[in-house]
Amino acid sequence: MFDPTIFDNIKVALEGAVYDLDFAGEVTVTSRSDQIELAAMAREYMIGCRNAARKDGNPQVTALFILSAGAADLAGEILDLAESEERTFGCTLHVNFLLNIERPERCAEIERILNTIWSYRPRIIQELSFVYSGLTLERPVTYRNTVTLDFGRKINEDNIEDLFTIVEHAVQSLRQLEKNI
Repeated sequence: MFDPTIFDNIKVALEGAVYDLDFAGEVTVTSRSDQIELAAMAREYMIGCRNAARKDGNPQVTALFILSAGAADLAGEILDLAESEERTFGCTLHVNFLLNIERPERCAEIERILNTIWSYRPRIIQELSFVYSGLTLERPVTYRNTVTLDFGRKINEDNIEDLFTIVEHAVQSLRQLEKNI
């Protein structure tokens, strides 16, 4: 009999939380990926969504929930190794927001919006990138902003109820970012 890992249980709860909002018409699921990295014996699950209220088909902001577990976490749990303060087994969850901005100064406003919603809890990392195509002054640069919320700790089945709050906060973040950016 297959005994699901922490990763499997959290993945099912996360997927269910996002799809419940999709079925309710709050978000539209735009992508989903479940990967096993055989070389590193790691797992990653990613589900992306956008605000369902946007009808123009051109979402300004996409949210990605990225759940991962490395070999040490999976093996430690499967082998029933003892946990300690230095060694815990579980998964890492990041929430990413993907959006385009024309002025890097908007990053401060994005951080303010997210800190207000998330109560300054996760660490906010913003990475800007753009495609170089012979920049001219007549054509402004559009930056791709990948905003990562890093919770700085592993989660396990004891945190499953927190997933619903995280997903709700992410949907609120989608709406506020689209409204203000």
